[in-house]
Amino acid sequence: MKGFKSLFPILLILVSISLYSLEPVSAQINKVIIIQVDGTIDAGYSDLISRRLDTALPSHYVIIVLKTNGGYLKPTQDIVYAIINARANVTVFIPPGGFAYSAGAYIGVSADILAMAPGSVIGSAEPRDMAGNVDPKVVNAMAEWMASLAELRGRNIDAARAMVTENRDYTATQALEVGIADIVVSDIGELISRMGLSNYPVEYVGKDLRSEVLSFFSNPLIAGILLNIAALLILIELINPTYVGFLAAISLLILSFLGLGYLGADATAVTLLLIGISAIIIETWIGEGELAVAGALLTAIGIIMLYRAEHFIWTFNYRLFVFGGLIVIVLVVGFLGFYLHKIREVVMKGKSPLDIEMLIGKKGIVKEEIRPGKVGVVLVESDLWSAVSDEVIRVGEEVIVVGIEGVILKVKKR
Repeated sequence: MKGFKSLFPILLILVSISLYSLEPVSAQINKVIIIQVDGTIDAGYSDLISRRLDTALPSHYVIIVLKTNGGYLKPTQDIVYAIINARANVTVFIPPGGFAYSAGAYIGVSADILAMAPGSVIGSAEPRDMAGNVDPKVVNAMAEWMASLAELRGRNIDAARAMVTENRDYTATQALEVGIADIVVSDIGELISRMGLSNYPVEYVGKDLRSEVLSFFSNPLIAGILLNIAALLILIELINPTYVGFLAAISLLILSFLGLGYLGADATAVTLLLIGISAIIIETWIGEGELAVAGALLTAIGIIMLYRAEHFIWTFNYRLFVFGGLIVIVLVVGFLGFYLHKIREVVMKGKSPLDIEMLIGKKGIVKEEIRPGKVGVVLVESDLWSAVSDEVIRVGEEVIVVGIEGVILKVKKR
């Protein structure tokens, strides 16, 4: 319990900081939420944007500052769906010198308002597979999807379709002229002013820890590596079975399924949590510490993937808070697994008459001299026991247990 007592002040401080530093979102009815997207459109950005749009109120104005060379189809579809079904007004802004190619073009066309800055460009939305091949059926399907998004938002359908079928690109001025963009502004400040939102509080949103983790594991290269490592570990387990190796193989397999799109983030997180908790429980019966450590790590990863920041405004460095909290969780879970293991050892070594009978025939070492009529001490099965004998047995000599008298062992020399 000493370890738990030393951790209590840390937990108390973290809880106090969190209560002091968090302000409910509902307290701010009118505000501008600026989501910064700079990079590949993947599961991390899809998760981040979808979560923020799900919790945005009708009185909020969401501006997605978009700069991307493209991304993957499923995350793009999820982002477009979230934008179309958002309760708040959603504006996509392509900043000066920015670009919204491929996946970015679909996201831009789906917005309520598409704003572009001088020096920005949108287009080149022809779908290709990982090898760079083009499937005419996929091109036709995506072209009509782009056209339907343009029709939904009252934009130029032909110009939108051309970004897919002809890889057409538009500068800010061209996009405004052909009816793709709605407004051209110099920067985000002018955009907010033109929208009449200058007096609204502004919240800037970037990738949080959960989104970073999802982006990492959704990388096809990482997913492929994890899948191959999992397969290798399974082969090793078939030759030399170990609980830790099997646990690692299953966990990597689950994470690779996440990266390949077969499992969602929440399903993966819950699965890893269950595996981690199971490993800690199993540790109390059969482990020597490895399963508790592995279980704690899996539990931490699961918690990271379940973590959501959209319900609060973080007025301090929330990454530091999350990492500190996770460290505490890992320590607590690790200590808990260790203590449960020790409790099991104590329980298994309980001194009932039936347990003592099992010591008959066991070998031991004399720790305190035994004489006829005088009780000595012997070490048997890692425990010290009172012992008697019909002969003199000196310290250090080996004995064997030949009987039990109450809770005193009867021994003789080997």
